[in-house]
Amino acid sequence: MHNDKHDNVFADDDALDFIIYKEIEKQNRERKGGKGGCFGIVALLLLPAASVMLLSWK
Repeated sequence: MHNDKHDNVFADDDALDFIIYKEIEKQNRERKGGKGGCFGIVALLLLPAASVMLLSWK
């Protein structure tokens, strides 16, 4: 009886599947290196607006 379920995630070939998996893992590790995120961008945009509001408030 033939089993239609494949163990491979990306490709039919085991070697190609392993290479693709390793490349994706490498990209994920590189992405985690950057510490700047959404909070940094929000703070960068809100700081000038808050300064202007504080200076114009009497």
